[in-house]
Amino acid sequence: MIANALPAMLLLILIGVLCFVFWLIMLIDSITRKFKDGTEKIIWVLVNILLGLLGSLIYYFVVFKNDGKKSIKWFWWILLILVSLMIVAVAVLLSTPAGYGN
Repeated sequence: MIANALPAMLLLILIGVLCFVFWLIMLIDSITRKFKDGTEKIIWVLVNILLGLLGSLIYYFVVFKNDGKKSIKWFWWILLILVSLMIVAVAVLLSTPAGYGN
């Protein structure tokens, strides 16, 4: 019974890791970004910290995505690597026999 739930548990863990990495990238960007005034930076850092993933999504669509000057290639490479690892981990788990480990 636990072996049947293992792929779903691993998938949830990997989704959680992806969400944490996304939140961390948005938090670091809001801390290091040069805003027009200091209060805007404080507000965005607090939004990211207090609202967590929701705050990071708001920050991404309001500030990060609309900034044409900033190159975010590293952000997409990190996501690509994490998603690839997630796919490989799920494929390995699905290919192992259900009775393995008992």
